[in-house]
Amino acid sequence: MILEQEELNIYEVEKLHQVLLELFKEDAVIIDLQNVRKLDMSVIQLFVAMKKSCEENSKKFELLNINPEVLEIIKNSVTQDALGVRL
Repeated sequence: MILEQEELNIYEVEKLHQVLLELFKEDAVIIDLQNVRKLDMSVIQLFVAMKKSCEENSKKFELLNINPEVLEIIKNSVTQDALGVRL
């Protein structure tokens, strides 16, 4: 799934959560972040929780095409290991 929003924050997190729950019905949750330039901790926490749920249910979770701005946010939040993101 490609996320179209440039910025993801707490105001979009409930809608994003519903989308992720739909993806969770599949064998893998793969999220393309090519358009995202900024996200906040609520979205990062949602991604961490979804990755954990995927692991517990033997499903694949992956974030693709993470741009440098978002990588820096993930690095500063110290969640790269929890998200499986290589810096």
